[in-house]
Amino acid sequence: MLKKFRFTTSLLKALPANDPLARSTELEFSDTEVTGLKLLSGKSGSKRFLLRYTINGKKTSISIGRFPDISLQIARKIALQYKSQIALGVDPKEARLKEKSKYSIPTLSQFFHEVYLPLAKKRKRSWRDDKARFMLCKSIHSVRYDELTAKQVLEVQLDLSSDTKAHYSYAPATCNRALALLKTMGKLAENYLGISNVALKVALLPENNIRTRYCDIHETQKIIKAALKYPCRSSGAYIALLFLSGCRATELRLRLWQDIDLKKGILRIPKTKNGTPHIIYLSDYMVEIIKSIPRYAGNPYIFAGKRGVKPIYQPRHAFDVIKTQANIKNPEEVVFHTARHSVASNLISNGADLSSVQKLLNHKSIESTLRYAKLNEATQRKTVQSLSSMIQA
Repeated sequence: MLKKFRFTTSLLKALPANDPLARSTELEFSDTEVTGLKLLSGKSGSKRFLLRYTINGKKTSISIGRFPDISLQIARKIALQYKSQIALGVDPKEARLKEKSKYSIPTLSQFFHEVYLPLAKKRKRSWRDDKARFMLCKSIHSVRYDELTAKQVLEVQLDLSSDTKAHYSYAPATCNRALALLKTMGKLAENYLGISNVALKVALLPENNIRTRYCDIHETQKIIKAALKYPCRSSGAYIALLFLSGCRATELRLRLWQDIDLKKGILRIPKTKNGTPHIIYLSDYMVEIIKSIPRYAGNPYIFAGKRGVKPIYQPRHAFDVIKTQANIKNPEEVVFHTARHSVASNLISNGADLSSVQKLLNHKSIESTLRYAKLNEATQRKTVQSLSSMIQA
């Protein structure tokens, strides 16, 4: 049997399988038209093309594909392309490995949706926030992870923190949350793909997250009064109870009727931001407000939306109207979280001890409570005057 001849499709099809008792795994045949082109026939009858070649004094080979899936014509064409690379000193096997690795490295978007997000859904309650933050980084979504540079990450930060034709500048805190997400993703990519975490080279922006704005007792009274007159009773009661309970906005908005016991005056929050359950003890005034909230058949939420079985959306428009009707100064500074801040500040300014306020707000540490414990101007003046009076006595 000839082992070296000019390949034709018919001759290749007629080649026998290797003898099952043979020591070698495959029979090898050589093409006389393209030097180095081989066809190997296995013991099962399967056949494949490969090219044997020498580069830098080293003998090696590269697979071309199975016959007849790869035709003889295509196999010769591929072999000649490989030989051209060899003539230029390029090893076609190494070049192909690099090309394969190019497509095996995901883009940032692929990595986020296929690796990071599935893990975040299992570990974080706030994974939806991460989706929103990643959308802010859309300029690098299509970048392959191993090609991402610190300069590109910095450009994302500069874009978010600047006014552009597409958007106004985002707050430093928002920019930092987006960058923190890229740093966390980079750590995962470093662990799983062996890629350097270039996001670590970009520093966070300075922040000033201390909320100095709170509503004093007089402003709180006006807001609650306006809220209870608001046409949508669910929205109005929700805003009023924020300023009476000190609850976090989302934790109050998502409460179900089954979470409340009006006879005992208790509102239960099964799981709060810090991962623990919490009980709000309701005053008679709060119970009266809750009783006035309309119930919708089939909707389990206390602050029910008018459609379906969902709660109300965050009633920002209603809050804007209520602040206007209450004649609140600098209303843009008063946000939903201001209510929680105001409850703490007003209680402490009027003699409540920090421990009681800490329990009301469900803070794990007293340091968290201290951030809300802002004394109003009148109390500060009274404190200073008290010291002067003692000294002058």
